[in-house]
Amino acid sequence: MSEHDFGSLFAKYPGIISRMRNTFTSHQFILKLARQEQKLYIEALYDNRDKRRGRKRAPFLIVHARLAQELGKFPQLIRRVGVEKSEDIFKQSNTSVKWEKTSGSSSKR
Repeated sequence: MSEHDFGSLFAKYPGIISRMRNTFTSHQFILKLARQEQKLYIEALYDNRDKRRGRKRAPFLIVHARLAQELGKFPQLIRRVGVEKSEDIFKQSNTSVKWEKTSGSSSKR
């Protein structure tokens, strides 16, 4: 199985970021991305369906980690401001990076 090309999803980041509140978590961002780009999101999950974390298949964990990691590559739009308790896509309590829009991004309050 070849490595999934996340480029199409990553290209959507600036637009999604512009529609986020001034502060948001990685979990909130991933949920909005998944809602607005369902086809691309499902393709990423499908291409990672057999990837494992330990002994279990973990396509959501693998894809979400990669999507969250990419947020750090947009310092002109957002900056990391901490970590907070947050629910993941399955409503399980976890922690997530908290982001704040910079002056270079559109503002939604």
